[in-house]
This record gives sequence, structure tokens and C-alpha cells, in this order.
Amino acid sequence: MNNFNVGVRLIAGFIVVSLLTLITAGSGYLAIENAAESLREVNEEMLPAVAHTGSIELAMRSIVVAQRTLMMEQLPRADRDRQREDIRLAREVIARSRGEMDRLHHSPAVQEKWSAFVATLDSVRITNDEIMAAIQEWERDIADQGRMDRAAELVTGKGVQANARLAEAGAAVQEAVRVDARAARAESAAEARTANKTAIALGVGAPLLSLLLGFLISRSITRPLGGAVSFAQLVAGGNLGAELAVRGRDEIGRLADALRVMVDTLKAKIAEAEDKSEQAARKEQEALVAMHEAEEARKQAESAKREGMLQAAAQVEGAVEVVSSASEELSAQIEQADRGAEEQAKRVSETATAMEEMNASVLEVARNAGDTAEVSDAARAKAAHGAALVERVVGTIDAVRRQSLDLKADMEDLGRQAESIGAIMNVISDIADQTNLLALNAAIEAARAGDAGRGFAVVADEVRKLAEKTMHATVQVGEAIRGVQQGTRKNMENVDRSVQGIEESTQLVRQSGEALGEIVRLVETASDQVRSIATASEQQSSASEEINHAVEQVSTISGETAQAMRESARAVSALAEQAQVLKRLVDEMKAA
Repeated sequence: MNNFNVGVRLIAGFIVVSLLTLITAGSGYLAIENAAESLREVNEEMLPAVAHTGSIELAMRSIVVAQRTLMMEQLPRADRDRQREDIRLAREVIARSRGEMDRLHHSPAVQEKWSAFVATLDSVRITNDEIMAAIQEWERDIADQGRMDRAAELVTGKGVQANARLAEAGAAVQEAVRVDARAARAESAAEARTANKTAIALGVGAPLLSLLLGFLISRSITRPLGGAVSFAQLVAGGNLGAELAVRGRDEIGRLADALRVMVDTLKAKIAEAEDKSEQAARKEQEALVAMHEAEEARKQAESAKREGMLQAAAQVEGAVEVVSSASEELSAQIEQADRGAEEQAKRVSETATAMEEMNASVLEVARNAGDTAEVSDAARAKAAHGAALVERVVGTIDAVRRQSLDLKADMEDLGRQAESIGAIMNVISDIADQTNLLALNAAIEAARAGDAGRGFAVVADEVRKLAEKTMHATVQVGEAIRGVQQGTRKNMENVDRSVQGIEESTQLVRQSGEALGEIVRLVETASDQVRSIATASEQQSSASEEINHAVEQVSTISGETAQAMRESARAVSALAEQAQVLKRLVDEMKAA
């Protein structure tokens, strides 16, 4: 096994375990599928077959009950119709259940019983049709005792026998279905027992086989790996002569080969390091000798240098005194110039601040003037818009005035037409009065004529009633017309007042438009003046900004000058300090 890679061994172990798991799962799945198929067959084939057969039998019983109910002599017509409707619905149930049964998949035994049941059902249907025909024949003449006896004989004779045959055939179908169900249940139980045994065998064998395989793979890895670890520990403890007996072509065998090569290389490196250490010791001795010789040479050089420095010290002392004197004088002058530059910078800063404040004020004036100009422009635009609106209002009011005048003319025409209608109604009223009088006269003459004038009297009375209705309607129409005339007159008066008010409003609006026009001209003049102020302020602000910029430049130059003076003072001070240091060094050299 050591000739195979560790990965191959692990993958092979996982594959075997996976196959065992798949076999176990597949066995359980097949058992579940078989049980589900048996259950599906029971639920979708056998139980519906029993239910449909029972539905057909119940429907046939409903038909029998309805037929016997129809044989009652005193049954009302509505109840007879209801019984026939029940028979129709029962036959629909039979047809639907029969169709559902035909679509189901049956075993040969059930199919045989079902075919016999269908044949019996067809014969029962023929018998029922014969019974219904006899009942309908009897219903044509319920008093016919012979027809009643024949229908009753069919119901109690052939009908009972047919239903008994159908019940027997249905029981045979249901019994065949029950037999199939018991057989399916027994088969399912046997398959379940087999599946349980298989599952137990796989459930016990698969873990045992997996454990054995895992032990073998683990042992083939851990034993050589433990030997390699022990060898590495011996080497780490200093035993470079230890031996590693692990051999193989897998990863652990290659690791053992690498460890052996590593130990050999380590031995060679240690020998090389010892050789290098000896060479370093020799070089160290040579360096110590060289250092001793260098120290002697340094002492000789310092002695020679001391003699030369005493000669140059006198010359350096004179130069130091000259530099110190010049540094003190230059420092005083620089300090005075620095104070003047600082004073100048302060004055320039104050001037710049004042110029900035003045520039801000000028900008504020320019900004306010610009805002005022914008407000003036807005006011002018609003005033112009208002003037335009006033002109439109004037035009609208004038149009309303014209419409009011037209309405007044129309109302006058309406008043005249109403007066004409009133005159016509007066004529109709007069005609109705005359008709009424004529009807009265006709009634009087008919009364004089006696029986011969009775028909004419009736007509005259109807004419009189019609004349009275006409007079009554004429009075109502006259009152309505008078109301219209009064309303027309009031509307004409209101229109007159409206026209007068509109004319006054038109005059006032025209005056408002003229005032707005004058306001627009004044606002335009003010806006032009404000623009001039804004332009002048902006020019002044521009000049102030230029002056301020120049002052800022002067301030910057003054600051730079002061900064340069301060740096010069620091440089001179540093020079003086260095001169003093140099002087002290010269003194120390002389003392030495």
C-alpha cells in the first residue's frame, strides 16, 4: 500500500465509503418508492373505484325513490317536476362516475367485474326508461287504473329485480377491488420487510467496512510518518549518525529521502563552518597586530601636529579680534534697521486694514445699489405687467358691458314676446268662456229634447268639462307668463344697474391704468439712477481694490525686509559667537 500516494489512498477510501452510502440510500429510496407506488395505486385507483361504484348505486337508489314517489296520485305538479329533476341529476352522476371508472387503470379481475357491472347498468337503464315511459303514460290520465297498475307492476317488479342485480354486480366490483388492495398491501409489506433487512445489513456492514478501510489507510500513513518524526528528533538532538529505515514511492517515502539528503547536507555544512571558524581566528590575530602599529603611528602624528598649530594660533587670534569688532558694529546697525522695518510694516498693515474696510463699505454700497436696481427693475416689470392687466381688464369689462347691453335687448324682446303670449292666452281664455257657454246651452237644449237628446247632453257635458280645464290651464299659464314678465322687468332693471356699474368700473380702471403707466415711467427713471450709482460704486470699488493690492504689496515687501534683517542679525550673532569660540580655542591652544 506504501507504493500508492496518500491522496490516492484517501480518495479511494472516500469513494468506497461514498459507494456504500449511495447503496444504502438507493436501497432506502427504492423501498420508499415501492411503498409510495403501492399507496398511490390504493389512493388513485382502488379507493376511487370503490367510491365511483358506490356513487352509481346511490344514484340508482335515488332514481328508484323518485319513481315510487311519482306513483303517488295526489302528488302536486311542483313535486313531480322536482322528482324528475332528481332523476336527471342522478343519471348525470351515473354517467360522470362511469366515465371516471373507465379512465382508471384496473387489474384484470377488477376489469372483468367492472365490465359485468356496466352490462348490468345498461340493462337497468333500459328498465328505468321503460318504467318512466309507463309513469308518463299514466300521468296523462291519472284516473286510468289500468295504466297505474301497469306502472306500479314495473316499479315493484322489474325495477326491484334490476336494482338487485346492480347491487350484486357493484358488490362484486368492490370485493374485487378489496382483494387487489389486500394483495397490494401484502406485497408492500413484503417489500418493506426486504427493504428493512437490506437497510439493516447495509447499516451494519457499511460502517464496519468503512472503519476497517479507515484503519488500514491511517496505519499506512501514521507508521512511516512516525518513523520520520523519530529520525528528525534524533537529528535535532545532535545525533547526525542516526538511520531512517522508511522506504516507499508515496509522499512519506519521498519525505524520508529528503530527510536523509538534508542530514548529509547538514554534515557537510558543519564541516565547512568549522573550517571558516579557524580562518577567522587567524585573521583576528593579524588585525590585532595591525591595530597596535596604527596606534603608534597616530601618536607620532599628533606630536607633529601640535608643533604646527602653535605657530598658526597667533595669526588666527588677530583675525578673530577683527571679526568680533566688525560683527558688533554690524549687529547694532541691523538691529536699528530691523526696528525701522517693523514700524513700517505696522503702519502699512494699519493702512491696508483701513483700505479693506473702505473697500468693504464701497462693495456694500455697490451691492445695495445693485439690489436696489434689481428691485426697481422688478417693480417696473410688475408695474408694466399690472398696466397690461389693467388694459386687459378694461377690455374684458367693456366686453361685459356690451354683453350686458345685448342681454338687456334680449330681455326686452323676451318681455315683448311674453306680452304677446299674454294676449294670445287672453284670446284662448275668451274662447274657453264662449265654449263653456255653448256647452251649457247645448246641455239645456238636450234636456228639452228628452231621451232623444241624452247622447248629445253627454257630449255637451264633456265639452263643458274640457272648456273648464282649458280655462283653468289658461289661468295657470297666464300666471306663469305674468311671473315671467315680472322677472323680465326685474332682470332688465338689474341689467341697467349692472351696465351703469360696469361703465363706472371701466372709468376707474382706465384711471388706474394711467396711474400705473406713470408709475412705470417713474420707476424706470429711478432704476436708471440706481444703475448709475451702482456703476460708480463698482468703479470706486475697483480703484480701492487696486490701492489695497498696492498697499498689500508694500506690506509684504516690508515684512520680507524685516524678516531679512532678523535673519541677518541672527547670522551676525552666530558669526560673533563663532569668533568667540575660535578665540577660546586659540587660548586653549596657547595654553596647551
